[in-house]
Amino acid sequence: MGAGWPPSRFWQYWALAGMLVLTAAFWWGVEGYAYFEGGYARGPIADGLLRFSLLVLTPTLVLIWLAAAWLRRRIGETGFWQLLGLVAMIWAGAILVARMLMA
Repeated sequence: MGAGWPPSRFWQYWALAGMLVLTAAFWWGVEGYAYFEGGYARGPIADGLLRFSLLVLTPTLVLIWLAAAWLRRRIGETGFWQLLGLVAMIWAGAILVARMLMA
């Protein structure tokens, strides 16, 4: 099994995605924590969704991005991007709903 040509651009895309993933995770970590400490979540659903997005979804998004080499060997490049996209969509949806409930 020789090297494929053209060579894979996986790591270039991974680095670009990392800029978005890590920036978004840091941003939500800071802003979500400020919401949590400020008591902006008025109801139990908003509070639970805020906590879940901060404690579960944000670390999951970062860990999947960091585990790229391990996941790429097991599920392939397209599988990795599908998994990262799925987690990112769930994460973004939870943040959107939490922000709407806190408005």
